[in-house]
Amino acid sequence: MFSEELVTVGRIVGAHGIKGELRLLPLTDFPERFKDMDYLDVYRPNGSFWCRLTINSMREHVGKGQFIVGVDEIVDRDAAESLRGGLVMVKPQERVELPDGFYWIDDLLGLTVVDYDTGNNLGTLVEIMPTGSNDVYVVETEKGKRHMLPAISEVVKEINIDNGFVKVHLLEGLWE
Repeated sequence: MFSEELVTVGRIVGAHGIKGELRLLPLTDFPERFKDMDYLDVYRPNGSFWCRLTINSMREHVGKGQFIVGVDEIVDRDAAESLRGGLVMVKPQERVELPDGFYWIDDLLGLTVVDYDTGNNLGTLVEIMPTGSNDVYVVETEKGKRHMLPAISEVVKEINIDNGFVKVHLLEGLWE
């Protein structure tokens, strides 16, 4: 797999035109990040490094939610098509800086969840489920039981990445 922890920010979904341009699907909440990139590090779906591509042009594919990317190393459609399925990945330190109060999912997973009122250890944050209105934190107890907590300000009182915990206030009926 990956030699170091990497973050997937996009996937090559095919070729565009006959000159070797790539169709890039952003897999990030910050697709504008691609406009500032000089190169793409592409990995195979199995995690092995595939190639580094030097960007020479990039534009939005209007209405498709994709970018059309020209690269120095690819000059025909067949070569571009051969990269279909490639994952564009970055090192964690190359991620977009988040505003205060926002966190990367991979930074939250594995944190200890503590009852804000009692100080009791409730379990480990093992999954984050995005929903339309707010995320849902899935907490697994030592006995393997899973509980779902809405990630709202009334419940999540403190997140401390450095010390490895999330403090939550359990509303009535929330932890049963």
